Amino acid sequence: MKKFVVYNQEGEILRTGYCAGEDFFRQAQDGEFVMEGIANDVIQKIVDGNIVDKTPEEIKRENPSPPEIPESQRPAYITNEQWQDVLNRLKVLEQR
Repeated sequence: MKKFVVYNQEGEILRTGYCAGEDFFRQAQDGEFVMEGIANDVIQKIVDGNIVDKTPEEIKRENPSPPEIPESQRPAYITNEQWQDVLNRLKVLEQR
């Protein structure tokens, strides 16, 4: 088994994995390249045929933090028992 990294002309890692030796060069499609090795596409890229770490700025630009959700719009996690209590209270109020 061979470990492979498939990347494009810009050095972006497209996929990684393991394959039989005879299937190694079949991993790359048109416009893609394959090399032997292990890489993490989130924190690494290919430069001149070598796996190198991305800068913190590149990582942040490609994987931005999710937007802050205001407290009023966040989901409330309650149990079925708590929800049933709310429904019972509403029923009592509606009967008045």
